[in-house]
Amino acid sequence: MVGNPAIGASGGLAIIWDPRVVSFEVVNSQAHWMSDWVKGIKKNLCFLLVNVYGPTQNKDKRKIWSELKLFLKAIPNQICIIGGDFNAILNPKEKWGGIRKISRSKKYFCEWVHRINLMEIKTMKDTYNWNNRRSGFSFIAEKLDRFFLWGSLIDFPNSLYAEFLPISGSNHYPIQLSITEESKPRRCPFKFELMWMKEDKIMGLVEKWWKEMEITVSEIFGVISNLKVVKNNLLRWNKMHFGNIFETKARLEDETSALNKIFMENEMDQALFLEEKWLLANYEDILAKEKVFWHQKSREFWLSDGDRNTKFFHNSTKQRRTVNRITKIKTSEGKTIEDPNLITSKVVKYFENILNNWEGSNLSFRDDILANIPKIVTEAQNKNLGARFTKEKVKIALM
Repeated sequence: MVGNPAIGASGGLAIIWDPRVVSFEVVNSQAHWMSDWVKGIKKNLCFLLVNVYGPTQNKDKRKIWSELKLFLKAIPNQICIIGGDFNAILNPKEKWGGIRKISRSKKYFCEWVHRINLMEIKTMKDTYNWNNRRSGFSFIAEKLDRFFLWGSLIDFPNSLYAEFLPISGSNHYPIQLSITEESKPRRCPFKFELMWMKEDKIMGLVEKWWKEMEITVSEIFGVISNLKVVKNNLLRWNKMHFGNIFETKARLEDETSALNKIFMENEMDQALFLEEKWLLANYEDILAKEKVFWHQKSREFWLSDGDRNTKFFHNSTKQRRTVNRITKIKTSEGKTIEDPNLITSKVVKYFENILNNWEGSNLSFRDDILANIPKIVTEAQNKNLGARFTKEKVKIALM
């Protein structure tokens, strides 16, 4: 355990860790913040952790933000997680009651976050985590605790998410940061990649594949069959011709680097000039495809097509995946499960029980579901659909 002592009834920082899981090394220790290297004992985990306990006085807050800014400037290219009680909000939505106005100190806090490119780690069930324990018009609640990431999520192999824990004898809900290993990706459904549209021939190929199969049985069956044909051809074309853009990008970077080495040792001739021009043109093409790839994955569609901030898109993608991931569930018996395989098993069993057993307690649940499904097929149409096949109908369908 390491820490800074409190001054009277305020301040104070303490860090307690399990030496069987991680090792800690104090880097810097100030009155209102501490920085430590965190290294996993068994897992591939290494980052700089900065714990913050923000002061209440505005002049002290400005001093803390300035100290942290200088500290981060001195450690470039490092992954750093900054978290704790900042005693400040980022926008009026993070406050309930009182004067919902961003004060000068809170405005400076917001500017500090943006100037040093901090990315807030999403808090599950985001809400206020402090209140003044009053009622009526005197009630005030704010979100004062949070975690930030300084650096790139691309270089961080784990998933991050924060959550507020239940209150216990205080007006402050504690905040907890969870660091989980990336789970093995499951098989995903087919999705048309927008980066394929960067290829001039793609629309002609799709049209050709669509026309290869004639509609023989019914219109809807033909559409489904054609979609399957196009999907399989797209996957084959992507593997054989389009290729892995990240492997292609790495190869082009290596070839360009090797060519630059030749330029340094020998004079540039026409052949080398044309080769460099070809490499740079292909590299620009790959960068454009990579930007579209991460653009689509991140769902950040508000940026213009001219922006090529793949780092931002990648961070947005990883953050969205973290938010969309189910990390733990509570069973009907009140037991909390965090193992991914047990979570999958419980969810499957739950829905199997609902969908396969309409008797007893599930009867009302079935009625609730059916009540929200619009009745488009009439009784006459339903009777006709359920009728037995006749020779005449089969003859009409096939001829």
